[in-house]
Amino acid sequence: MKIELSETKLFNIGQVCENLIEEFPQITVSKIRYLESQGLLTPTRTESGYRKFSTSDLDKLVWILRQQRDYFVPLKTIKERLDKKGFDFETDEIPEKSDSDRKFEEDPITTGISLDIKGLAKASGVPLEKIEELNELGVIKGRKVGNKQIFEGEALITVRSAKRLFELGMEVRHLRMYLVAAQREAGVIEQLLSAKSKSEDLKSRVEAKRELNEVVALGREIHKCLLKLSLDGLETW
Repeated sequence: MKIELSETKLFNIGQVCENLIEEFPQITVSKIRYLESQGLLTPTRTESGYRKFSTSDLDKLVWILRQQRDYFVPLKTIKERLDKKGFDFETDEIPEKSDSDRKFEEDPITTGISLDIKGLAKASGVPLEKIEELNELGVIKGRKVGNKQIFEGEALITVRSAKRLFELGMEVRHLRMYLVAAQREAGVIEQLLSAKSKSEDLKSRVEAKRELNEVVALGREIHKCLLKLSLDGLETW
């Protein structure tokens, strides 16, 4: 920081840029104005119409920029988080929820992420050729947008996990066992919830989505226990 901040002092947009340029070299006045136009920032205005930012505004701006830079979270998702009642951007936490709610909800870090294959390599730290192998094997799957494949947050989680497995000695071909197991499990779950998920009744479809999240989470726990039981001889648990 090049300017000594105080809790009461207000800063103009140029001073804000000067404060953040060290951590965010690409920050510009236009970028800050754009974030304001999208409803993510609400600086006060002088009678002459000049923007004035408080230290709280700066903290929020830093949080927004870090979400974009470190987690590749799109602005739409960032705004949804900020708009959520009780959300505290200073800690990046959502208010406490029950164990069941927390267990079955989607990971907020991965929702809304869209990366091409090169972006996926950069975000995960996995060589491009390895990611291409995972894609060819079907362990990750993108959607076609123009002449590119775009991957969502689940692909990023998969590749980051695969990276560690590679470090532990696994090869790409070994990950096929997870794919086969997941496809078999998906077939059973689809039969279980198909009627509700395709119902014309909105309540039934909403209930099907909740049950799907629950079934997936419970299946994950059972898989972990069964794997532990099967590996009991290794005495590593």
